[in-house]
Amino acid sequence: MQNIKLIAMIVLLGNINVFAQSKTVIINSEILGEERQVLVGLPDSYDYDGETFKYPLLLLTDGEWHFDMVLRATKLLYQNGFPKIIVAAIVNTNRGRDLTPTNTEEIHASGGSQKFDRFIKEELFKNLEDNYRISNHRTLMGHSLGGLFATYSLIQDIDVFNAIIAVTPTIRWDDFKILEDFTPDFMDKLIQSKKPFFVGIGDEVGPEREGVVRLKELFESAHIPKFTYKEYLDESHVTVPWKAYFDGIKMVFNPFLLPEEYNQQDFSKTIGYYEGVGSSFDYDQRVPQRILFNRGYGALESDNVNEAKEIFEYYKQAYPNVPIPYTVLGDINFDLKKYKVSKANYDIAYKLYPTDYIKERIKTLEEILN
Repeated sequence: MQNIKLIAMIVLLGNINVFAQSKTVIINSEILGEERQVLVGLPDSYDYDGETFKYPLLLLTDGEWHFDMVLRATKLLYQNGFPKIIVAAIVNTNRGRDLTPTNTEEIHASGGSQKFDRFIKEELFKNLEDNYRISNHRTLMGHSLGGLFATYSLIQDIDVFNAIIAVTPTIRWDDFKILEDFTPDFMDKLIQSKKPFFVGIGDEVGPEREGVVRLKELFESAHIPKFTYKEYLDESHVTVPWKAYFDGIKMVFNPFLLPEEYNQQDFSKTIGYYEGVGSSFDYDQRVPQRILFNRGYGALESDNVNEAKEIFEYYKQAYPNVPIPYTVLGDINFDLKKYKVSKANYDIAYKLYPTDYIKERIKTLEEILN
């Protein structure tokens, strides 16, 4: 089985290349009356996952500052069981204009969020949908004024984004005016939607902290489900996105981590769990390969051959181009003296990923069968 573990490491982990599959999209926006640049990061396996495979979208503002960081986070989290994700980051042209919902003397030409919001929902989404395989699950992320905008965008249309991650959002803008939009009617809609809403804050003081705390208290008093608030008192306004974005992504996609109790239940329960998660995220409904390998191999170590066969047969059907389940089933059936079944699995495994181990096994089986 050490041979299988080596194959698994190669197939399941691969190379973490955080800058692969990064593209720059140029959109001539009629709504904004200018050219906008959007940075797009695709999963490393994008070209190999198949034409029907779709990915959740993380959309963030301040793309020139945070794109590489967020893309790196999604790729590392994938190695720990989270889904593959497409990241799209909008590069600023006039940050103070686009990310502020009202005009004040604080920033010249502020108050352009309505147009910017329309640009995202009417032009940017269409471009991404036409050119990339994004699913219907979309998360909006923003820091500082970007967090203010993310909150504003949710209020404008609660149905567009499935989750919000707002890091140190500038709720204090225009004398905390945005808080007026959290009417009882909107709060009821937010409760019914059960959308994840993550708010993180660093070592802010004064009105910046007051605005975020007031938002927190408003959400907590209304018992908003899936609301998470986290403080990072050892991080400044500039550094807090590194930790908060990471935690926010984990919170939104936490359902992809299988609860421990499922490992003690019938394997069919695990299949049903991921069918449900995949459906809710408009994503792949198959049990992830890491879980299949770990649980299947664990069953073998516990001499539970029947469960191991069930798991690796499912693995073979779910991922027909992966050599691991064929090799394991070849081993299992070899030990059970089901030599024809064993050889059939080894033959496919060798075509997919030829190794000396499988070659020798096939040679031995040919001698036995002849």
